Amino acid sequence: MSERSTAVPGNGAFVKDSEALEGRDGDGVSTGAARSPDVKALLTSGSVTPCYYTERPRDRPCCEGLGVVRYGPITLCRDCDRRRSAVGKATTPVRLPDPGPLLEVLAARAACRRAELALREAVGAARRARQPWSAIGAILGITRQAAQQRFDEALADPSS
Repeated sequence: MSERSTAVPGNGAFVKDSEALEGRDGDGVSTGAARSPDVKALLTSGSVTPCYYTERPRDRPCCEGLGVVRYGPITLCRDCDRRRSAVGKATTPVRLPDPGPLLEVLAARAACRRAELALREAVGAARRARQPWSAIGAILGITRQAAQQRFDEALADPSS
């Protein structure tokens, strides 16, 4: 995969393709940000409108996937709007809400899940090191009993 930068929809930040995109389809066409897990989650939630070119990677390989402007019945992402030729030339554009904050919510949710997993692993390590529940609870700002109730079951069953 090439090492070029791609705009992340909504926040104007640029990241390497390998960080934001899943790659290329079977024919070597870049699938664009429209195929990233976060964009797919937003599109399937119905919270945002997909870009007209989301499912047409051959026509617009850098399509971001999340619509930000509508020209009549056609919705375009930021990148496709910049590259449009005749689409909507005689139509007044309707600006849609910026999907960037929703992507930030998804990223924050993922960070919370990673942090919770790290906390559970740290508590497990502390218990294996024979640290008492009272010490763990004090560090977390909760009682010994609350710490034990929150983490004891998860430590007993590693599949949760």
